[in-house]
Amino acid sequence: MKLIKSSVISCLALLTGCVGHYQQPAPDAAHATLEAKWGSNNLVSGGSQAFYAFYDNNCNDTEETGVLGGISASNPEINRFLIKPERRIYLNALSTGVKNRKTTDESLIHKSCLTIRSFIPHTGATYRITLSTPDSGCSLEVIDVQTGKVPDTLMVEPVSKECGLN
Repeated sequence: MKLIKSSVISCLALLTGCVGHYQQPAPDAAHATLEAKWGSNNLVSGGSQAFYAFYDNNCNDTEETGVLGGISASNPEINRFLIKPERRIYLNALSTGVKNRKTTDESLIHKSCLTIRSFIPHTGATYRITLSTPDSGCSLEVIDVQTGKVPDTLMVEPVSKECGLN
């Protein structure tokens, strides 16, 4: 139980104050929309998923960037974010939780994965982002809802120390 509490506290700290928050444009301003969807999750049991948005590949936190938000598997209507269009955005996706251990040493182990994608969103476009955690690693899918395709500008970015890889 202590492990679960520490995981929850760590996630809440990330979402509330240790990192800045991405400044979403006003609904009447030019924007693109991200609709986050809870993906398949084999790596962890339950857990949480959160997204961060930056304007560079070193995850430099500015007054405009940082936490985009956590998503909910049971309340998908809150999984919608507005982002500034026509500028490359780096989406960091984090999934964290616990998994039952198969040995008797310890009953639970903490697991997490972090992945980064970047693309240039277009004004008025809607993109579905889905973070999945298969048995190893993690995957962030970005799909343009209107075309059903991956954006032409989508890039898989390396996860560097500055972005959370220790």
